[in-house]
Amino acid sequence: MVVVLVAIVLIAVAIYAAVLFFQRSCEERIANAKNSIEEIIDSPLEEELRAVRELPLSGDSLAEFEQVEHDYHALINQQLPEISEYLNQIHEQLQQYKFFKLSGELKQKELQVENAKERYAQLNRKLVELKKTAEVHKKAINELKEEYQTIRKTLLAKNFSYGPSIDKLEADLAGLEKDFDDYAKVTEEGDYAKSSSLLEKLQAKTRSLKIALKKLPPVYRNLKNVFPEQLEELQSGFKQLSSEKYGFPKDMEKQLKTIADLIKENEENLKQVEVSRAEATDKELADLIDEAYDVMEREYNARLKVKRQEKHFADFLEHAQAQEKELLIELDRLSQNYTLNHNELEEAHTLNEQLKKIKKEFDAYLETKDKEALVYSEIQKRQVAALESMEKIEEKQKEIGDSVADLFEEEKEAQAAVQGFDNDIHRLKREIELLNLPGLPSEYVEYFFKVGREIENLDRDLNKIQLNMEQIARELINTQSDLDVLAQKTQEIIDSSALTEEMLQYANRYRSRYPEVASAYQHAYDLFNRDYDYVGALDIISQALESVEPGCYKRIENDYKEGSKRRVVS
Repeated sequence: MVVVLVAIVLIAVAIYAAVLFFQRSCEERIANAKNSIEEIIDSPLEEELRAVRELPLSGDSLAEFEQVEHDYHALINQQLPEISEYLNQIHEQLQQYKFFKLSGELKQKELQVENAKERYAQLNRKLVELKKTAEVHKKAINELKEEYQTIRKTLLAKNFSYGPSIDKLEADLAGLEKDFDDYAKVTEEGDYAKSSSLLEKLQAKTRSLKIALKKLPPVYRNLKNVFPEQLEELQSGFKQLSSEKYGFPKDMEKQLKTIADLIKENEENLKQVEVSRAEATDKELADLIDEAYDVMEREYNARLKVKRQEKHFADFLEHAQAQEKELLIELDRLSQNYTLNHNELEEAHTLNEQLKKIKKEFDAYLETKDKEALVYSEIQKRQVAALESMEKIEEKQKEIGDSVADLFEEEKEAQAAVQGFDNDIHRLKREIELLNLPGLPSEYVEYFFKVGREIENLDRDLNKIQLNMEQIARELINTQSDLDVLAQKTQEIIDSSALTEEMLQYANRYRSRYPEVASAYQHAYDLFNRDYDYVGALDIISQALESVEPGCYKRIENDYKEGSKRRVVS
C-alpha cells in the first residue's frame, strides 16, 4: 500500500514538473515573438518612407512606393497588433493548462511573426532600391551632361578631322541631345522605372559616339592624306616598271584598281559613320598597299641581283661545261683500258645533261630579257637554284675525276707486285731445291701450285686490253696472303728437315743402349725418307731423345737458329 502511495506521489510530482517546464517554455516563446514585433514597430522604416516620399516620384516608381507604404502601414497598424493581441490571449490561457491546444496556436503565431519579419525586410529593400535608383539617375544626368559637352566641344574644335563623317556625327549629337532632354525630364518627374530603359539606350548611344570620335580621325587621315598619295606613287611606279619590261607574279593592275575602289568605299563608310567597317577597310587598304610596295620592290631588287649575277653565272656555267668536257674525254679514254665499276661514265653523262638544261634556261633568259616582261623574282630563284646545282655538279665532277685518276698508277703498282710475287715463289722453290730432300708433302706441293696459278692469273689479267683494277686489287690481296702462308710452310719444311737430320745424327750415340731410341730413329727415318713428313719425323725423334737426355732438343735447336742467323748475315 505504501509503495502504491509513493508511486502516485512520484507521478504527480513528475506531471507537475512537466507542466511547469511547458509553461515556462511557452512563456519564453511568447516573449521572443513579442520582442520581434516590437523591433519591427520601433524600426526606422517610417523615417525612410518620409525621406522617399519627398522624392519627385511618378509613374511606375510612384506606384511602387505607394504599394510599399500601404503594405508597411498594413503590417504595423493591423497585422502585427492582431498577432500581439493573440499572443496575450495565449499567455492568459496558459494558466488554464490547455497545453495541447495552445501549442499548435503558438506555433502558428510564431510562423506569422517570421513572415512579418520577412515582409518587413522586403519592404526595406524596395525602399533602399528606390533611393539608390534616384541617386544613380541623378549622378547619370550629371555625367551624361559632361560627356555631351565634351563631345560637342570636340566636334566644334576638330570638325576638320572627321571629313565626310561630320554631318552624320552632328546629326547623332543632336539626336543625343534630344534623348538626353527626354531622359532628364522623365528623371526629374521621378519615373525611375521608365528612365532606366532610357538611360541604357542613352549610354549606349553616347559610347558609340565617343568611339566614333576617337577612331574615325586616323581612318580619315589615311583616306585623305596617305592612301591617295601611295596609290598615285604605286600607279606611277607600276607604269614605269612595266615600260622597263618588269613582270609581276600577280595582276598588279587589278590590285591597284581594288585599292582605288576601297578608297571610295571607305569614304562612304565614313559618311555613314560605319566605324567597324571603316576600320576593317582601312586595315585592308594598308595591307594591300604594303603588299603592292613589297611586290614592286622585290621585283626591282631581284632584277638588280639577276643582272649582277649574269657574268658570274655565265663564267661558272662555261667553266663547269669545260670541266665536264674534259671529264667525259678522260673517262672515255680510261674506259678503253680499264673497267669503270661505279657507273662513272653514266654519272658524268647525267651531269652533262643537267648542265645542258641549265644552259638552255640561261640562253632563253638572255634571249627574252630585253624583249618581254619577266618576273625577276622567279628568275632569281631559278638562278640561285642553278648556281647551287652547278656547285654540286663541280663537286661531283671532282669526285668522279679523283676516283679514276690513280688507275694508271694502280696498274703499275699491281704489275710490280706481281713481279715481286713471281720472284718470291721462285726464291722459295730454289730454297727447297737446295735442300736435296727425298720429296715434298703432297699438301705443300698442291698449295705451291695453287699460289703459282694465282700469280699467273694476275699476270694474265694485267695483260688484258681492258683492266678491272678493283678485281685485280682483290686478287693482289688474296695472292699476297696465300704467298705469306706458302713462305711459312716452306720455312717450316726447311727448319724441320734440317733439325730432323741433326737429331738423327745425334741419336746414333743412344741407339745401341736404348731400344726406344732405336725404334724412334727407324720410325723418324721412314717418315723422313718415305712419307716426307719432316715435322712428324722431328716430333718422333725429339721426344725419344728428350726421354734419355732432357734439354738436348732445345740445345740443338738453338745452335741451328744461331747458325741460320750467321748464314743470313753473311
